[in-house]
Amino acid sequence: MKENSSENKAPRTVIDRLRFIGPSAIVTGSVVGSGSIVMTPLLGAAAGFTLLWWLLLSIWTKPIIQAEISRYVVVTKKTFLEAFAEIPGPKTNINGKTTSWLVWFMFLGVLPAIIGMGGLVGAVAEAGTNLLPSINIEIWVVLSCLITWLILIRGSYSILENILLGMVLVFSLITLIIAFSMQSTSYELNTAQVFSGLNFSLPFEYLPLALAVFGFTGISYGEIMAYTYWCLEKGYAQGDSGDIQETKNWIRTMQTDVWVTIFFITIGTLPFFFLGAGVLNTLPQLQESLATQSFWDVDIIGALQNMFSLVLGDWAKWLFIVLAFFILYSTLLSGTAAFTRTISDYLISMGFVYEKENTRKILIKLIAFLVPLFSGVFYFLLPNPITLLLIAGIWAAMGLPIVNIGAIYLSNKLQRELQPSLFIKLILWLSLLFQLSIAVLIVIDISANF
Repeated sequence: MKENSSENKAPRTVIDRLRFIGPSAIVTGSVVGSGSIVMTPLLGAAAGFTLLWWLLLSIWTKPIIQAEISRYVVVTKKTFLEAFAEIPGPKTNINGKTTSWLVWFMFLGVLPAIIGMGGLVGAVAEAGTNLLPSINIEIWVVLSCLITWLILIRGSYSILENILLGMVLVFSLITLIIAFSMQSTSYELNTAQVFSGLNFSLPFEYLPLALAVFGFTGISYGEIMAYTYWCLEKGYAQGDSGDIQETKNWIRTMQTDVWVTIFFITIGTLPFFFLGAGVLNTLPQLQESLATQSFWDVDIIGALQNMFSLVLGDWAKWLFIVLAFFILYSTLLSGTAAFTRTISDYLISMGFVYEKENTRKILIKLIAFLVPLFSGVFYFLLPNPITLLLIAGIWAAMGLPIVNIGAIYLSNKLQRELQPSLFIKLILWLSLLFQLSIAVLIVIDISANF
């Protein structure tokens, strides 16, 4: 996307705002990946259309938190962690840097998140092995990590945006074509099937999978956090702080970008759910596998290959493998890029590293090497992608209420003219209640398994 003019003026019209989108492409590249292509069809395969409502809540309820935290960042020009350090409660002070309990909680989430990246590296490698069987999975793991590091070593926002925007547009178009192609087969969807998924039923036998899907589809708290850094790098916070109207225009630009995120995530996720519920759920051999094995033991990549071939013909197995490889790799690339910014900010804002002129740039390059390295190590320690993704997904679901609390607090700190409407504040509170319920379910489910 084109950067704004040298005058640093916010776009005034919807068309101009659409020309200035960009962070949405990076976030979509992160979200429409392992969650969409692995976890979502597995949910449909296991429960049929029953949990469509759950998936829609996952996709549509979290972006409002993303937008309201980004509102605060755009107005104050603070980083995500600088903003969250202001949350009331216990605080630490290391080398003059004050940090809130909430930042420490999120810092603990770095480990399960990188474990999840190990699952993602494994999923990319499995897709690569299916694409080129002559290269074994261990080499694919190494190659995926190495290429990610080489792309990110330059630390350029514009390069990352252009790569991921192209990927997002291509795989969004292909998934839509696949979904529409279902309508000309014996797996054609009908309105009764779709509406059956809007009855707010939650079969508890699918609770672990549903909780992981909630954490790993739509915007997770990791993407909410990362999005604020992309907003800063794109230039959404470059206006004059004293000009209320100019600041409002930048907020509207950010909100337009968030709507684009919602659109792409929706069209990139729902087709895979419909394919899982409409095709995989009808296959007796897969249902037998789901009934006799744990969810994470199912060969979902193999099942999805068959799903594509049933809809489009045998040739479509190759289409799926190519699509899966690039969708999963886009998540690996954008997720790693996000870590380079967030972990750097953790180290600086928590007082572990003293910030000088080029400290962040140096840390970004270092972390761009370390995250792929440790992701590969985690995969070799536990070579089961779905298990690794479930660990990260459940933690992500538990972290959402914490970020929601921050959104409520920070939005009320802004001057009245720049605060969200009362309706938006009400939605934030309702979202918090729902996410706290999810966290309680996670604790109950984990406790029941011990």
